[in-house]
Amino acid sequence: MAKPTLTMKYAGGLIKHLGLQMYSGAVPSIAELIKNAYDANATEVNISIPFGLPWSADSVIVVEDNGHGMSFSDCDDKYLVIGRDRREAEGDTVLGNPKRRPIGRKGIGKLAGFGIADTVNVTTIQNSKRSIFEMVYRDIEKLNLGEEYHPNVIEANVKTGNSPGTTVTLQNIKLQRTINEDEFRYSMARRFSLISGDFVIKVNGKPLKRDEVALQFRFPEKKLQTETITGSGTIQWWIGFTDKPIERDEDRGIVIVVRGTLAQQTPFFFGLTGGFEGQLGLQYITGEIYADFLDQAFDAVATDRGSINWEREEAQPLLAWGKEKVRTLLKEWAKLRRAIQENRLRRETKYIDLIQQFPDRQRDELINAITKLASIPTIEDDRLDELVAFLIEAYQRADVMAIIRQLMKANTIERAQMFEILSEWDVVEAIQFAGIVKGRLAIIDKFEQLIEEGAPEKVSDRDDMQGFLEKHPWLIDNSLALMDHEKKLDSVLVKHFKIESSTKEEGSHRVDFFCVNDANNIVIVEVKGADISAGKKEFRQIIDYVEFFRDEQDKKKSTDPKYPKKNIRGFLIAKQIKDDAHGESSRALSTGVTFQPWEGLADAARRSNQEFYRIVKQRANAKDPRIEALENLDKIL
Repeated sequence: MAKPTLTMKYAGGLIKHLGLQMYSGAVPSIAELIKNAYDANATEVNISIPFGLPWSADSVIVVEDNGHGMSFSDCDDKYLVIGRDRREAEGDTVLGNPKRRPIGRKGIGKLAGFGIADTVNVTTIQNSKRSIFEMVYRDIEKLNLGEEYHPNVIEANVKTGNSPGTTVTLQNIKLQRTINEDEFRYSMARRFSLISGDFVIKVNGKPLKRDEVALQFRFPEKKLQTETITGSGTIQWWIGFTDKPIERDEDRGIVIVVRGTLAQQTPFFFGLTGGFEGQLGLQYITGEIYADFLDQAFDAVATDRGSINWEREEAQPLLAWGKEKVRTLLKEWAKLRRAIQENRLRRETKYIDLIQQFPDRQRDELINAITKLASIPTIEDDRLDELVAFLIEAYQRADVMAIIRQLMKANTIERAQMFEILSEWDVVEAIQFAGIVKGRLAIIDKFEQLIEEGAPEKVSDRDDMQGFLEKHPWLIDNSLALMDHEKKLDSVLVKHFKIESSTKEEGSHRVDFFCVNDANNIVIVEVKGADISAGKKEFRQIIDYVEFFRDEQDKKKSTDPKYPKKNIRGFLIAKQIKDDAHGESSRALSTGVTFQPWEGLADAARRSNQEFYRIVKQRANAKDPRIEALENLDKIL
């Protein structure tokens, strides 16, 4: 009696699961075709794909390589065999190139085209013979259990003078959305670390290049670190941290590269989630680990080559190594970030000079509080500068002192504690700025009154438009809020340009401009009467003032490289621009001169201060009773 046998059969639905569903999307589908080209010893792959266009019946995607191609028998005995293990059949080197190791293993990559297309046309040339066949997904899907599929053979071993290689044309595209070129190129380049002079991938004729993320710290500083993981194998790795949080999710975390392609594609932190020093650094970390051993004697790479099977015994030691390595580097990152911020603050002389004004005990407290703020590894430079400036300015206030002492008592500032302290800080800041805005609104009301009354451009007693702007330059632009009128700069311009006062009243020495400045800026403001329009002469005049200061600065910089460079710009205020002066106004704008008409100036100042207050208040906890009490002020504003 014959021994009973069992037979495994598959139906057309298998192709659906291995092709359409596993390789859904343009990038994963085409990436598999690129891997096949690499394993065919291609040195160049050309992808032709329409970007930003709606899909139609005529749309095609073409992937062409210059590999060794296939004979007709290769197509039948190798390519069309689902699940054929290339490495077992041909060895662990690419045919014709012993230095190249094949990527493919599971024998299903040829189905990837069905992830985005209904029809896959394959044209392949080997030994001057061309074969062409076509596979149609809707025909395969209809197959009953056990039925064979016979692709449509268009040519078989037809003589040709063309070079060897394989071209896969995807037709009847099933994608719903257009493909964004930048996103496609970025995602595709990210998948292949093997892009080099020996393997070039071109998209619509333009070579792919791997984007380098700008790093603040890198471990190791250059090249790759080689380590042997006990119980697993040898790896090479680098891990880096950016200056600011990484915006792209796919850039954040560590990727695992196996045989030149990504095997762990989603952001990965080796299972770390929180509750450790430097945890906020997970927003800043990126890196690569090259671990070919995961796909050698055993196979720990998932079928779609999108993730590692970390449950495998051989992969467990690498998982443990990675968790400890990332934890250690996050601590180092936090330490280095603190050091950079503290050193930067020590170099900021504007802060040092201000701190020196306080008595010893208060100065020590202030320095301690600033150091605590600087120790927050994720704090941005602008936010730290804002907090330090506010702290120094309002140091002697009792409510701020309470926050300072909270900072000093903390040995280390963790996330929850820091949020609590900064929440209180934001409330105090909102309350303080509410008072500032209220005072500014009163000044704006006075300014509007001067405009309505037709106050003169300038008079000797300074109760005029220009004098008002000199005392309150933020009326022109909020960026001038902390700048002071600098009479010495006025005198420099008067002397160089031999300017005489345009007023003849006794005791008047006023000119129709004034300068304000701070440590980083010089701003020249030229003020014309409310009934005077700005013409070519006025624009050329203020351009000359700006360029003069820039030339003087360049001269000093050439003799003294350490001479501080300032941003130099100007404002011209008048009724309007004369019809023949618009070209000159464009030149002025490119020079750094902004025109401001009298009409609407007060209203713009009111709106900008209201918006500034809204932003500051928005940072604070809306349920705090002190913030709720500001609602009455909001009605006024």
